[in-house]
Amino acid sequence: MIDLHMHTYFSDGTDTEIEILKNVQAKNLSIISITDHNTAKVYEALENVEINNYYNGRIIPGIELNTKALNVPIEILGYGIDYKKMNELVKKLYMPAEERNKIECERLYKKCIDIGIKLEKDCLSRYDGKMFTSKFIQEEIKKFSENEGIIPSKFLNDTKTFYRMYMSNPEGPLYVEMDDFVPDFDEAANLVRECGGLVFIPHIFEYRENSKKILDYILKTYKINGIECFYTTFTKEQSERLIEICKDRNLYMSGGSDYHGKAKPNVGLGVGFGEMSIEESIMDEWKNKVTYYK
Repeated sequence: MIDLHMHTYFSDGTDTEIEILKNVQAKNLSIISITDHNTAKVYEALENVEINNYYNGRIIPGIELNTKALNVPIEILGYGIDYKKMNELVKKLYMPAEERNKIECERLYKKCIDIGIKLEKDCLSRYDGKMFTSKFIQEEIKKFSENEGIIPSKFLNDTKTFYRMYMSNPEGPLYVEMDDFVPDFDEAANLVRECGGLVFIPHIFEYRENSKKILDYILKTYKINGIECFYTTFTKEQSERLIEICKDRNLYMSGGSDYHGKAKPNVGLGVGFGEMSIEESIMDEWKNKVTYYK
């Protein structure tokens, strides 16, 4: 089994570089890629680790970059990157995460007030930028029961849905414009290529009602190398549809859990919610075309 989508505490996960190696070894994963958001610093940290003491599989240096398509915030995955070069170049395109999160939170707070959501006046001063902005504001909104008249409780109890439906959806009432902090798709994809990597589209169905038009737009407009066909929340039918697209367009296939450690305690490495199993054979067409960390 493989897992090509996971995060450590170098972005928004909780595992250290050693903890994640121990955890992937326990799952008997043959190939992994650690894909932290907008940073590949975990690979520099691993230079000081005797990896074989913890994990005996292969590691593809990876990253997940924030970008946008049709004004919707999305992500791309880069595999086989020169991680040292990437860590230098991302500084030019991306603001440090905590700084960016604070700006996003300020804009989100104003949006909430504008549509009548009640929030504590000091909530911004309590936000340190480390927690997901959506999670922080979601918890603040839940403090006042009257807010359920504006945002139903079913959305307030699901951070991912709250983010995708309300914050990152241009039609959503809490859509936060962050174009000034997120590079265009071409810029992000070219960054991956400049670092010798392959560009993949991850978790496309996480974009809810925007999924089809985003994927159609990307396939029509940009050059990509592959699609993440297996993902924690995907149904069998969704995976089959993406596999068919990859075969029709000669694109590579990947898959991953999007593991975040304790930040997403119900998502397990290699297995997602428990039923997922991604065979190494889906990589047959490209696993020898990338540079491995080990």
